[in-house]
Amino acid sequence: MTDEQQRLFDRITTQCPDVIDLRQIALRFRAALTAEDSTQLRQWIAGAKRCEFGAVVRFAYGLQKDISAVAAAVDTSWSTGQVEGQINRLKTIKRQMYGRAGFELLRARVLPYSPATIAGPAP
Repeated sequence: MTDEQQRLFDRITTQCPDVIDLRQIALRFRAALTAEDSTQLRQWIAGAKRCEFGAVVRFAYGLQKDISAVAAAVDTSWSTGQVEGQINRLKTIKRQMYGRAGFELLRARVLPYSPATIAGPAP
């Protein structure tokens, strides 16, 4: 932290000492996400479910509901970011066109343009 950030943090902790504990929970969560395997994340979730901050407890239970996907995100280097971006783009286009046109116009807006080749006898 910079000196200015440290001074601000000190002022905040003077008025609300719980911020120190909350910061430690957040730092442990960041470390669990960057760990090599999901064991540390599972331990963080178990500890967070017993902490005194209601929002953190709810967040931990939410992670626990889909632990297989969350653990896979930590364990593997694969990402679905590119796919999610394309899905978001398609949904945006569909929303813009809602009720105005059919599938052919949607297809024309989504797929890249390629001139149609005319099938005929070879010369």
